[in-house]
Amino acid sequence: MGTSRSELDEDFLRRKYAEERDKRLQRGVRTSVDPISTGLFPGFNEDPWVTEKIVREPIHEAVDVLTTGAGLGAEVAAARLIEAGVTNIRMIDFAGDFGGTWYWQRYPGIRCDIESFIYLPLLEEIGFMPTEKFSGGKEILEHARAIGRHYGLYDKALFQTKIIEARWNDDDARWHVRTDRGDLIRTRFLLGTSGFLHYPKFPNVPGLADFKGKLIHPSRWDKEYAGGVFDEPMPGLKGKRVGLMGTGATAVQILPGIHPYAEKVYHVQRTPAACGLRNNHPTDMDWFKSQKPGWQMERMRNWHTVVSGGYYEVDLVDDCVTQVAGAINRAARGATSQAEADEAKQHVDYRIMQEIRDLAGKIVKNPETAEKLKAWYNLFCKRPVFSDDYLQSFNAPNVELVDTEGHGIERFTQTGFVANGKHYEVDCFIVASGYEFGTYDKNSSTFPVIGRNGLTWADNWANGVHSVHGVFAHGFPNYQIIGALRQAGATLNYMWQLVEQAGHAAGWIAQALKDGVRTLEVTAEAEQRWKSELDAVRIDRRKLAETCTPGYNNSEGDASKPGPYMESYDGGTLEFFKILRRWREGEYKHDTVITYEPGREKPAPEVYVHI
Repeated sequence: MGTSRSELDEDFLRRKYAEERDKRLQRGVRTSVDPISTGLFPGFNEDPWVTEKIVREPIHEAVDVLTTGAGLGAEVAAARLIEAGVTNIRMIDFAGDFGGTWYWQRYPGIRCDIESFIYLPLLEEIGFMPTEKFSGGKEILEHARAIGRHYGLYDKALFQTKIIEARWNDDDARWHVRTDRGDLIRTRFLLGTSGFLHYPKFPNVPGLADFKGKLIHPSRWDKEYAGGVFDEPMPGLKGKRVGLMGTGATAVQILPGIHPYAEKVYHVQRTPAACGLRNNHPTDMDWFKSQKPGWQMERMRNWHTVVSGGYYEVDLVDDCVTQVAGAINRAARGATSQAEADEAKQHVDYRIMQEIRDLAGKIVKNPETAEKLKAWYNLFCKRPVFSDDYLQSFNAPNVELVDTEGHGIERFTQTGFVANGKHYEVDCFIVASGYEFGTYDKNSSTFPVIGRNGLTWADNWANGVHSVHGVFAHGFPNYQIIGALRQAGATLNYMWQLVEQAGHAAGWIAQALKDGVRTLEVTAEAEQRWKSELDAVRIDRRKLAETCTPGYNNSEGDASKPGPYMESYDGGTLEFFKILRRWREGEYKHDTVITYEPGREKPAPEVYVHI
């Protein structure tokens, strides 16, 4: 962090950032096409990782809790419920095993970008030690399986099973969950643990359907074509010309993994990645074994405190994120106005981004390529990426950067693609364009959640989110989302959000079952109260949305549509988690209308005071 403010021409940087943003906006807001209905992704509804199909009879049963997935969030919820004495649980997932996102994605180089010791949940509980500071996908998948074994979740899971719908039934006060196997599971409480990184996004580029080569999306890495998964060899790419689209974390991880095997790799770039060094290294076993009980939660809180600019004695994690995000947010300490805080943070942001650009110049040997890899926007306009081998990949003789000056690919042909007026012949094209992120439309879930009076969750939020804490909604009794971003506390360590929201669900459900609760539903008035609380602490981020290069902060360039992080709770993530705890303890007792099972009525059944 050696560049001083006096060495930077901030007027130049403001102009340069605006020019680069405008390049992307010249073609308007980027749209995407549905890869499933268009036939672009025929393998999406198949599981390439299943070696043996499960054959079973339909199941008709009643349970206390059902999770609509078997990813890490669902596993944490199930684990906490079991610890609280709730064992009548069912978990349903189309996948063939636990893991969620980490089950499906097995592309070369896949790795978590948050430190393993704060990203992987339940490390203390099951005694799992990550082998590296930043675990690879194979190790994360094994950790998910280890959680399943430790808590006996395999007996509770229905894998290779798709939920068709979850519908509330007033007659028996249960959610009726139907599957493609003919199952009917009647559950008292439903937990929405499907996540939001499961529906792939394909760019709306002319001619994409005409391409006759192999089209691969990282969520279904084609092992039959390329060979290998995770970090295994890929002999299938030998002699192949490969196109790679994207500069997010996925593409940054894939490029170093594929270029040693392919004959040629064309890496297509609209916007450069702000890529710093990850500095990954093996775990110190003696350090890991020396940790005292409670160390993981302490480490999670410490990381978030540093990243958010709070006060701390020591940076326990000391990683690439705490070093940059911490420096930016600490700059605002002592500011007497929001404008003063924003200005102070901007100075530091300029400095950090200049050092990231300088890094590209130091590592990449070709000066022209290095210049094109320099990112001209504020650090958190996009999620920062970190890698120890991405920039180095451009020194390989078979890697060519196709910089499109913000325009993207013009069109696809039967044999390749056209960019900057030039045709590139490729045998295979990897579409690392991500997922539908944080939406609440038909693509936000793989099945409809239908509450009272036939109202679907997607329709309920079609014209804007209204909730209590982002996890409950009026009209959907006995239901909680786990993994909410909008109107909820948000942190860069998404797993911590899952852990806290899963613990919240386990806490109130366990208490509700003990008290004989039949239905629990937040009121419309409570949703309005929460909106007022959100508005009271709202930080105006319109300037950020307007000045950022297109991305998730401004709905790919439309600043009138804030991204999910823009609509989160601005009073602080730690404070939000305290709010959830106080709600369970009764502070929000007027938020919820409840009924009880016969013979279990409470003195004041109109509100639930104890959870």
